[in-house]
Amino acid sequence: MKKLFISIFLLVLGFSVFADDSSLFINEVSLGTGVSIYSDNADSSRKTVMNSDNTKRIVAGLTYDANINIAEQIKVVLGAETFCDFIWDNGFYYHSVDYAFFTGIKIFPNLAGLSFTIAYSLGNRSDFYNMDAQTGEKTAGKNTNKSWGNGFRLGIQYDFMKDKIYKVRPFVGAYYRCVPRGNYNTDHILCLNGGIRL
Repeated sequence: MKKLFISIFLLVLGFSVFADDSSLFINEVSLGTGVSIYSDNADSSRKTVMNSDNTKRIVAGLTYDANINIAEQIKVVLGAETFCDFIWDNGFYYHSVDYAFFTGIKIFPNLAGLSFTIAYSLGNRSDFYNMDAQTGEKTAGKNTNKSWGNGFRLGIQYDFMKDKIYKVRPFVGAYYRCVPRGNYNTDHILCLNGGIRL
C-alpha cells in the first residue's frame, strides 16, 4: 500500500511540475510552524528536555501538494509534507522529524478564496536523541523510527488571488493532522502555514 501510494504521488508530481494554471494541475508549496503533540506514551527523554528551564525549540514544516482540477469548486489534492520539532538544552537534544503523504479533496464554497480540505494521511516519524530515558544521562546519539500510521488531515486555506491570473499567488492556511502509530500512541500536529500557488 505504501509503495503504491508513493508511486502515484511521484507520477502526479512529475506531471504537475510542468503544469500551468489552465492545465489539470496546480502546485502549492508552503512553510509553516505549529505544535506537535504526542500521546502520553511518548518517550520520557523528550519530556525531560522540554521541561528544562533553558529549553530551546524550533518547529517548522514544509508542504508540497498538487491540486487536480476536476471542477471549479472541487479539487483532488495529492501531497507530501514534513514537520520538524527540534528541542535542545545544555548538550541534550530530542529532535523529531515527521513525514507524511496525503490525498483527499479540496472544496471551494464560493467564499472568495476560502477552501477546506479533508484528506487521508499515511505517515511516519523519526526521533533523534542523546539522553537515556532511564538514567537521564547523556549517551551517544540514537534514533528510533516509529510505526507507519494511517490517519486524517483537515485543512483550511485562503487564497488571496484565487481569481487573478498571476503565475505566483500567495495563500495562508492551517491544518490538523492525526496519525495513530499503534500501541495506543497517536501523533497530533497543528500547523499554521503560508505559501504560494504556482
